[in-house]
Parts: sequence; structure tokens; C-alpha cells
Amino acid sequence: MILNNAIIEDIKEKSGLLFDKAGDFSILSSLIFKETGRNIGVTTLKRLFHYIQDDRKASEYTLNTIALYVGYKSWEEYSSAKNLVSDWGYNDETLYIHALEINTKIFIQYLDRKITFIVVNHEGENYLKVVSSENSSLKTDDLLLVYRIRKGDILEAEKVIRGNNIGNYKTHGEIMNFELTKD
Repeated sequence: MILNNAIIEDIKEKSGLLFDKAGDFSILSSLIFKETGRNIGVTTLKRLFHYIQDDRKASEYTLNTIALYVGYKSWEEYSSAKNLVSDWGYNDETLYIHALEINTKIFIQYLDRKITFIVVNHEGENYLKVVSSENSSLKTDDLLLVYRIRKGDILEAEKVIRGNNIGNYKTHGEIMNFELTKD
């Protein structure tokens, strides 16, 4: 389970932390204990913030503790107030590449890098073809097999085709912005 952006923003505001370094999760764990008298482990917090990859669901205890920390009586009350209609509050900006139309253009920005892709069909699957690249090791005409693009996540391609070479790719920074256009 990953907390959605609205909940993470509430926690950032309450704690005054940015969660841009691992130590922030230890501080948050202490703040939550001081405020609620309940423990949430550092690893659990990292998992909930998608700082580490783990698809396990959070326990009712953990969710209720988060709700208490941000000023609600229970997770049920908090999720109702936030209009979280799914069972784990998934509400963020995500593009699923396989669902996009061919020739859709995507501009992404992370760190000081700017890349424009176009969705193409390659071997029966949607790939991202690099149209332009600024400050990136990706080159024009590279083909990337990418599952999704999500603001706040890294871009990861399980397969990159450059001429006769095949490799993989992942960014070292989180996607700060993306725009979608259709020509």
C-alpha cells in the first residue's frame, strides 16, 4: 500500500518534514509516537511513502494511527473526509503506456533533464520513442518499454532499444512534471 499524495501532503504539513532523506522517516516515527502514543515502524513508513518498494497492505492499526496523527478519530473518518473511495486511496497522476494511443506525445521533466517521447507500436506493444532529449543519456530514436509514468516516481524502462543494442534505463531523480498531447 502506498499513501496517496493528499495524505502525504497532510503528513508533511503536520510534521514539517520533506521526506527527502531516509532520516525523516525515523523523525516521523518519533513524532507519531509522541502525538498518539502508538508506534509505526520506520520501514512501514518508508513503504507507505513509496520510499522503498513493497506491495503489502497496511494494517488497520497503521492506518488508524496515521489518521490519529493528522487529527482524525479513525482511518474511516479520515478517508471519508478525503473522499478516498478505493480500498487503499490510490489517487495520483499516472500514465499507463499500454493504454495510450499511438502518436501520443509525452513530455517529462526530472532533475535538469527534459525528454519528449511519442508512443509507437513496436513488436505489438506500446513503446516510448525519444523525440528530443536534454541533459539525458537517452538519445533521439531510442525505444523504451515502460509500464507507467507517475509524477513523483522515477522513470524505469525494463527494455531500451538503441539500434542493435538492448539495455534498460532508470532515472536517478523523480519525475517532477509530465505533459500529454495528441497531434
